[in-house]
Amino acid sequence: MDKDAVVTSLVEALASVPDPRSRHGRRHPLNAIFRQTLAAMLCGAQSLSAIYQWGRLQDVETVRALGYTRDKTLSLSRLHDIYSALDVEELERVLAQWAQEHLGEDHIAIDGKAVCGTWGKETPGLQLVAAYAVRAGLVLAQKGGTA
Repeated sequence: MDKDAVVTSLVEALASVPDPRSRHGRRHPLNAIFRQTLAAMLCGAQSLSAIYQWGRLQDVETVRALGYTRDKTLSLSRLHDIYSALDVEELERVLAQWAQEHLGEDHIAIDGKAVCGTWGKETPGLQLVAAYAVRAGLVLAQKGGTA
């Protein structure tokens, strides 16, 4: 499968993630937001702010090609609100299923660590375990807890 087909299949998979917003609060389609995020990350964006900035730098034709129905991408605060409201477990399930279909389970690495600076007498240590799709460079799931 070529890269375009893989990206298309990921966009199609993300379309099944439920939109957490009410019908009245949907100025921008969720799939357009996911497309912006994917395109920005493929261009090197590594933060929500960078994803927002990448979107705002695009011309109207690119914004429309991403699936937006307006001439501008959404604001940083709105982008944050939408990602904060998403059902994380459902998003992880969709991404994990997509990765297994396209990458195979043999390419998934599991890593655990104690987060630096969170260990002490009065503060329990925060520990994270993550599943990572090596070829895709994608974190499929991450769980945290205290020791």
